[in-house]
Amino acid sequence: VGESGIEVSVVSEGTRLYIPKVLCILSVYPYVNAFREYLSQLYRLATSTDCMQAPIERYVMNLCMEIPAPPPGAFEVHVSILDSVIRFWAPPAKLPIAYVALPYHVLFDCLDIENILHLWYCLTMERKVLLVSSQHSILTVCSEILCSLLYPMKWSHLYVPMLPKFLCPMLDAPVPYLCGVTRDNWMTCQQFVSDETIVVDLDRNSLMFGQQTMELPPVPGKKWSKLHASLHEIAGHLFWKARGMDSEYQDFLQNKITESAFREVVKRKGGKRWREKLGTLDQAFCLQHTPDSEHLNATVDDQEQNQWDRLQEAFLRFFVAVLKDYRKFIHVPDSSQLNSLVPGSSDWIEWSKKHYFDREGFVDSQKPEYCSYLSELCSTQQFDDFITKRLYS
Repeated sequence: VGESGIEVSVVSEGTRLYIPKVLCILSVYPYVNAFREYLSQLYRLATSTDCMQAPIERYVMNLCMEIPAPPPGAFEVHVSILDSVIRFWAPPAKLPIAYVALPYHVLFDCLDIENILHLWYCLTMERKVLLVSSQHSILTVCSEILCSLLYPMKWSHLYVPMLPKFLCPMLDAPVPYLCGVTRDNWMTCQQFVSDETIVVDLDRNSLMFGQQTMELPPVPGKKWSKLHASLHEIAGHLFWKARGMDSEYQDFLQNKITESAFREVVKRKGGKRWREKLGTLDQAFCLQHTPDSEHLNATVDDQEQNQWDRLQEAFLRFFVAVLKDYRKFIHVPDSSQLNSLVPGSSDWIEWSKKHYFDREGFVDSQKPEYCSYLSELCSTQQFDDFITKRLYS
């Protein structure tokens, strides 16, 4: 019996043992969907009886050593394996939004627009957030998606998308965090969860606020309404589509059915379909479904990628709208004087004091209804990192 607890016994000499192979791609490149597709097709290839024309190690070496990473810009690298053509593409170096190759639909399948917005708002205010799900595979994906939606900010605190059981005591840490736990570990973790924590149940579309969760400042009304409307237009239907209720949702939007009738349909139909789909998310490649099954993860095409680009842009436009005048309050002294100053001297210290962001001046210059929100946003670590980069770049 080894450290893993797996026992192997040999009946007689000369017995041939078959040990499972595990392939895991570790990469600095953010090609989550492409790598998943490659592993899926490689598994199909390896388990077929007449398609494998070379050892599986040859395919691994081809991916790791021979397929070049595409340079930033318009070039793409296409890799064919079985009946799939996998696309690797690197965006231009300077884009208005960060390119993220993530399956955004997973988050919007789990949570409706109102809960996603509320959760995102909590993260911008650097609250403690804990994601819970019965499916291991969606915890990291949803965590990464939420972090990407903070752009141009960046989550600067404790970040453990899948927290192991032995690290559960850190959930009582006196710092903001974004962590995830599986439902199997939830009972163990529950005793350590701080009263300030916001628990997000991805399986049940719910947010639960702790008894001592700090109150959130009021949102900027008009700008928040625009963000809300944009998200509903871009991805509002996905939550209901995942529950097999896309047509009913469209009828409700067009006032063809009343709100009470729609809620009745939700109670009767929505839960069963979602539980069926949820149960497939952890199955490695959903190979138990037929090729035309709607549960299979389809390849992201250009149209779908444009949809998620628009989604990221909606959050970015919100930040642009509320922070549009911040550069007027960045004070940078004359850098030509720096060469003549000795680090640590009184003149150097005086010069450094002129290098700052006038936070109070910026907040006071805004509309009164925005001040409470901006005052707290400007006090966060992620905003401080955002300003620091612009002060010293």
